[in-house]
Amino acid sequence: MSTATTPLAVEPRRVLNTTDLLEHRLRTAPDHIAFVRRTDRGLEYVTTRSFSHEVRRLAAGLVAEGVGVGDCVAIMAPTRYEWAVVEMAVWYAGGIVVPVYETSAPAQVAATFNQVKPVLVVAAGAAQVVALKAAGITVPIWTMDSSADDLACLAERGVAVGDDVIDARCRVATLDDLATIMFTSGVSAEHKGVRISHGNLVRQGLNIGHEYREVLREGELTIVALPLAHVLARGLQLISLSMGVTIVHEGDPAHVLATFVELRPTVLVVVPRLLQKIRDGERERAAKAGLSGFFARAERVAIQWGRLLEARQDDPFVQPTPWLRIQHAVFDRLFYRRLRAHMGGRLRWLLCGAAPLDPALARYFWGQGIPVLEGYGLTETTASATGNRPGDIRPGTVGRPMPGTSVRISDDGEVLVAGIGVTEGYLEPVADSWVDGFFRTGDLGSLDDKGRLTVHGLLGTALVTTWGKKVAPERWEQQVERSRLVMRAIMVGDGRPYLSVLLLLDQDAVVDWARRHGRPNLAEQIARIIATPEGVVVSDQAVLNALTRDVDRANAGVSRAEQVRKILPLIADLTPGGSIITATLKLRRGAFIAGAAEHIDALYEGD
Repeated sequence: MSTATTPLAVEPRRVLNTTDLLEHRLRTAPDHIAFVRRTDRGLEYVTTRSFSHEVRRLAAGLVAEGVGVGDCVAIMAPTRYEWAVVEMAVWYAGGIVVPVYETSAPAQVAATFNQVKPVLVVAAGAAQVVALKAAGITVPIWTMDSSADDLACLAERGVAVGDDVIDARCRVATLDDLATIMFTSGVSAEHKGVRISHGNLVRQGLNIGHEYREVLREGELTIVALPLAHVLARGLQLISLSMGVTIVHEGDPAHVLATFVELRPTVLVVVPRLLQKIRDGERERAAKAGLSGFFARAERVAIQWGRLLEARQDDPFVQPTPWLRIQHAVFDRLFYRRLRAHMGGRLRWLLCGAAPLDPALARYFWGQGIPVLEGYGLTETTASATGNRPGDIRPGTVGRPMPGTSVRISDDGEVLVAGIGVTEGYLEPVADSWVDGFFRTGDLGSLDDKGRLTVHGLLGTALVTTWGKKVAPERWEQQVERSRLVMRAIMVGDGRPYLSVLLLLDQDAVVDWARRHGRPNLAEQIARIIATPEGVVVSDQAVLNALTRDVDRANAGVSRAEQVRKILPLIADLTPGGSIITATLKLRRGAFIAGAAEHIDALYEGD
């Protein structure tokens, strides 16, 4: 077994629980702009002092409403400022936060509530209230939106609760006590409640903040666009609050890019799919201007420049060729500066996680002046367990262990993690989750001689053909997913004579592609397709030809036995939080393959 460890950098000797992170900011920077909040009157700038006042008032309301020490309070809302207020208020009241994805099905909501027994729910608004009632929820429901039961009314309930009560309540929990119960978004059918302590959150926050002090520092501005029901977004929010990074919330994915331009962030945490969409948007703008070929060259130059910057980390004297320098300067004037402008013009760093990032995409952004730091973690590791650092960015890897964390590769190639962020366990015991004190991630990986982790795929997703060839599909799939037409590529062929792939298409991108290629009837036909969980087949030959080129490029990088021989394009329901895509945009591979069994059988019919 190989193991990599990064020593603990910060020990929270004078921090009792998560509320102390806010108390420290209140003492040191009360007038700092902690949040920028969007209201009906425009943007509102919220200082640390104002946020603390709002939190304590709401905590008093929660106490008056009957929330006791150790009681669970559920939050069901999209990402928004009030989420941050409610979360911290629950901790000030001595409670435990239970996030619920707003996209959860009634059965999932009911199952969550049956396990954690919350005494109260805070929902975003009427739509969430309807969903909660459909799930049979009977505990009191308060809403963030203006209504008879809004948060202002809840806070008013606490006017008789003195500051001394809140001071006492917020000091009850220790680092060993439970802070939150988070349910994994479920790439499998199993929905597990993860127990995360105040110590997990505080130690991770302080140590990651210390490790990334060049990135997450006072004066920076970040936009939280990921669901706050996900551990990565909550971890970012807590670290940003404690480090003095101004936070803006954007819960509507359709408005994210507009928010970049409006508020001009300096650091962002993103998922790979957002970066793909930004790149595809640049391609589309170039195509409309008749510059597709020119832009393709600009992409290659950006990736080459990214490789140059990567090499300079080891040898600062590495220089570009004169021709590469000239091309980069030209393309910077034509394209690269526009990409930076579309992301606000001030972006210094991108932190990327939650799904594998194509190394070429990382170098594409880096070569245009925006370095991407990819990391790796799970709910069970309280977000990041590893990460690339400034000065040591290695696309294709997810970096070294975070401070206070060890990563081990088992004899069968599984990634194992131990350290300050690893959960104490689940609400209900899950067999074989730990081995020798290390958490079993279920991912396959390897460590290089510097302790950097590369993740190769999921344990158990390897395919074995009838010829006995064992194939790990993820890397090949990632190559095909570079296509702007493809949202997901799912290689199949376990127990079959050869490999095939189901291509889940980006419906809007295919419609646009058809229009640009003079096929208005095809565009209309694709637009009318009603997506289903198992997928609707797209049989147009021109589309197949375009996709075949993408598949051929991926095939060129693997052995003949690992190459895909048949493809099947599908329009499937890729709604986040739906039956085949989790709320954090991960594929429920098993559920999709089971639902698409007829499609798969048809591919091999007669073989």
